[in-house]
Amino acid sequence: MAQSGQTGIIVVVHGEYGGPLLRAAEAIVGQPLGVALVEAPPSAEVDVLRRRIADALREQDAGQGALALVDLCGSTPANLCLHAVESHPGSETLTGLSLPMLVKLATCDRRQPAMDLAEKLRDSAHRSVQIGSDLLRKG
Repeated sequence: MAQSGQTGIIVVVHGEYGGPLLRAAEAIVGQPLGVALVEAPPSAEVDVLRRRIADALREQDAGQGALALVDLCGSTPANLCLHAVESHPGSETLTGLSLPMLVKLATCDRRQPAMDLAEKLRDSAHRSVQIGSDLLRKG
């Protein structure tokens, strides 16, 4: 659960790569990220997944709302998160989850509203997308 006054975070991914992704981010930043994880295996029933997402949002919301970080825009897990945050005031969904987002999360002030946090994570991920030959030309 998030600390009082902080935006809670849930990570929602397809399959079972959420744990390794979180461990990689935590290894890079050297600390636990304090997020809830919901993995959606291909066999997951929609009602079960809906309940797991709602439970994770409720558990992570310490009064400031929660931010659902989802891997794939337009997917069933993303759509379930969009609907779930509607009943959680101050909550938001951000799709396109990436390792740079999780690394940035470690340095963000989690006392800010979910929307502001989502914008910072989105911007950080956007800046991390680069074409190698462009980087070489700049150097």
